[in-house]
Amino acid sequence: MTVLKSRRQVSALKLVLLALANIAFGAAGAASAWEMRVCSDPDYMPFSNRDLEGLENRIATILADEMGAELAYKWWPQVPSMVTDMLREGECDMIMGVPDSQKGLLPSLAYYQSPYVFVYRADADYEISSFDDPDLEHLKLGVQSTNDRAHTALGKRGLNDNVALQFIARPEDEDGPFAPLVEAVASGEIDVAVPWGPVGGYYAARQPVELTVTQAPHFDLPFTPMFISVVIGVRRGDEALRDRLDIALASRWDDVLSVLEEYDVPTIPLARPIESLESAAP
Repeated sequence: MTVLKSRRQVSALKLVLLALANIAFGAAGAASAWEMRVCSDPDYMPFSNRDLEGLENRIATILADEMGAELAYKWWPQVPSMVTDMLREGECDMIMGVPDSQKGLLPSLAYYQSPYVFVYRADADYEISSFDDPDLEHLKLGVQSTNDRAHTALGKRGLNDNVALQFIARPEDEDGPFAPLVEAVASGEIDVAVPWGPVGGYYAARQPVELTVTQAPHFDLPFTPMFISVVIGVRRGDEALRDRLDIALASRWDDVLSVLEEYDVPTIPLARPIESLESAAP
């Protein structure tokens, strides 16, 4: 089983263990209720929506409960201004579910990693598990985003002409803006979609026909990661909140994993936080 570690995980975990020990012995004191303000997109399933049905909504609720906080949302589209105009300006305290490579944020430890996936009908006469599969040369393909890692991997192999569908949001789609890509596979409009794991897994499990979801290789040459590590972003300089979130994530690790399983998110296993710390100890 492949286990990948966030670049911050070991150093953050030392802090987690110390903080947990302080809490256990009462050094942290009794926590009073406070408002935990989350910037979130109101129409971004399977991650978030205004009805709090997304997986990141669920995880935020778990963390607020652990931290003794009252959860509040500041709704904003999932665009760069969520960081520049909302988080930096103090309109919210944190953004759930951001890539650990995103600039302008102070990241928590990674709480899941998900790869890109191939989604195709279970009754198809092919099995796709690699960008080098020769069957891809004869199939209609769809990607989640122009020039994302999956699209780039296909382009390296001369398959851009096979990409018949690039994700275009349908604002009126009640199932969320990413649903049309996987629905196109179910309907036969395209043969194979190559979205990021949470999108592929969630929507494939909710189609009227059976779809197959297989993980793409976790790396593509030259050493391009074909997965995304997910963190919570807070304002730069707010180490105190970042540390509290790390502690809450470590404490409720199993609950977070249960949410990912419920939403059919394919993941690359991350070492449990305290186990990571113990294995790194001299």
